[in-house]
Amino acid sequence: MIRYSLKDNALLKKQVSPLFKATLPGGLANIFSACLIFVFLQNTAQESYAIILSGIIIVLSFIRIYVSRLYLKDKGNRLRPYIYAHVFLTFMIGVAWGACAYIQLDVVDDSLRSLVFLINFGLIASSIATLSTYILAYLAYMVPQSLAILYVFLNLDNEYHLYSSAAFAILAALMISTSVSFNRRYTRELELKYKNKALIVDLNDEVHHRKQAQIELEKSKRDLEMKVAARTKDLVEINANLEKVIEKKEEAESSLQYLAYHDELTGLPNRNLLIDRIAQSIKTSSRDNQQMAILFLDLDRFKNINDSLGHAVGDKLIKEVASRLYLTLRSRDTVSRNGGDEFVIVLERLKNSNEAINVAKKIISCLTDTFEIFSHKIHIGASVGISIFPNDGETPLVLIRNADTAMYRAKKNGGNQLQFYDKSMSNQLRDRLELESELHNALNNNELYMVYQPQINCNSGVTIGFESLIRWDNAKFGEIPPDRFVPLLEETGLIYSVGEWIVSQVVEFVSLDIKDNICISINLSSLQCDDLKFVDFVKNEINEKGIDPSQIEFEITESLLIKDFEKTKLFLDELHSIGCVIALDDFGTGYTSMSYLARLPIDVIKIDKSLIRNINENKNLQSIVRAIVTMSKSLDMKNIFEGVETDAELAEIKNMTGELIQGYLFSKPLNTAGVNEWLNMDNDFKSRLNF
Repeated sequence: MIRYSLKDNALLKKQVSPLFKATLPGGLANIFSACLIFVFLQNTAQESYAIILSGIIIVLSFIRIYVSRLYLKDKGNRLRPYIYAHVFLTFMIGVAWGACAYIQLDVVDDSLRSLVFLINFGLIASSIATLSTYILAYLAYMVPQSLAILYVFLNLDNEYHLYSSAAFAILAALMISTSVSFNRRYTRELELKYKNKALIVDLNDEVHHRKQAQIELEKSKRDLEMKVAARTKDLVEINANLEKVIEKKEEAESSLQYLAYHDELTGLPNRNLLIDRIAQSIKTSSRDNQQMAILFLDLDRFKNINDSLGHAVGDKLIKEVASRLYLTLRSRDTVSRNGGDEFVIVLERLKNSNEAINVAKKIISCLTDTFEIFSHKIHIGASVGISIFPNDGETPLVLIRNADTAMYRAKKNGGNQLQFYDKSMSNQLRDRLELESELHNALNNNELYMVYQPQINCNSGVTIGFESLIRWDNAKFGEIPPDRFVPLLEETGLIYSVGEWIVSQVVEFVSLDIKDNICISINLSSLQCDDLKFVDFVKNEINEKGIDPSQIEFEITESLLIKDFEKTKLFLDELHSIGCVIALDDFGTGYTSMSYLARLPIDVIKIDKSLIRNINENKNLQSIVRAIVTMSKSLDMKNIFEGVETDAELAEIKNMTGELIQGYLFSKPLNTAGVNEWLNMDNDFKSRLNF
């Protein structure tokens, strides 16, 4: 019997043929992923590395594609040089991707690092199918990346780095095992194919030999029978192997079918299966003249948990929530994961909406109980929106959308509650979307403008500064209150560009129209405090206009200190180092620790108007405010009383030796012309205000 080996060029050519044919899609995947890496890492400390590594990957990918085209054009005549070239280029691309993983060690943003690692994992996993026909090619691509990722995991500065390293090591071993298994199966299939051809040749030779050797007919017959028996045994084994391959293929197809309709993390039905279940429930409800309900559930405070404790804790929490929901519902109901921390529940055969209320209350109650995840005691809530068939929609998508709208109303009202859908919610949502659309063009259309409210010395009556406030006069909706559009600025990310515009407006105003001893304050968003580039922008604006930095004051709220003290401190230190004044706004309404104040570069404390309202009649408020004044003076900080509206409040503040005051008792916010008029006001005005 003729024996064949994959060392033979013919079989080797068959083995590597898929390798070269898959180079184009594999190369395009690498190029696209390299572009993603550049996009993700631009404007970060790793931007320069990202440019270099992305360029290397793209160039190497194009070279490998070109080499593969040459091989295919050459029809494999010079086989081994092309294989060596392909493996070497694949190895270099793997090294470049390993370098991309390595530079994530210094990435601060966990979500950005996770995205880069996700790209690495995806490339390694997807390459199994395209590179494993020639195992050396896959190892050349996978090993450099895996070692780099493992090194990064081992050096991450968190308590889960060892677990992450172990998990990835296991994953890498599984991918290598899968690749080796795939290579062996593919190689064996090639060998079996050529072995079958050899068997056919042997059988033909035997028949020919029998015809040529009539004298030894009986002997040839016995030999032939023995050989046929041996060949039959081989064929039986081959068929058995083929049956196993078919069984594995059927199992894989079944697994893919399951994944197509179920959430990978929780095992719950996904959106595809959910739509089908709702459609079936609609048919049943219509036929039996019954109601059915859609519950759209979103976890409260989940993002904070994910950001503070990590995605591993977040994923475990999602699985625990799914388990509780499944155990709480009836057997005929459906719970599905819509993605992230959102779940959709289908309640069938309802007699009335009260049944939906009872189920929603049970769900909220069961999710309020403490979760213990990796030794962390976690407390969450759930906002539930409810839509009813047929009153709130007659199609799956409409019912889900309306339940989602109701959920947002529940969350807006404080969360951990249920809310039924009504048509007015859709109108409000539509109005919000229209307002958001108009907001995107507000700057270009010159619809935004600034006003300024005076801040007055309590003893002398001299104006020492102004608080700058943004206003929006829209052509379609008219004058829109700040409490409506400022949150939209933050949600849409426009706060960054608008924030820089505000700084430019204020600095320009100070440089042209404001006296040297006047300070203008600017309110900061929490999002701006995460962007140190904003500090550079402020510095450049001040230097360009040539103003005194102490004429610009930035106000932050107490809540920012609670959110991320260390990051906020770094941001404020940078602003203060320029020479700008820092004020703590709305003081007295939050939970600011006294130790925080001692560590922060705070120059001014603005006492919230809620502590000023009717202070002349409330002894408790007087005691609290006196304590704040005493504390601010001991820390060498100025204090500003916000929202002063009556003469009685003013008198009480002066009695407490208050320093600075601001409120409608003196003036509403003024435009630029009004500011100049205010500063030129004579002493008669001051006398009327009892200064």
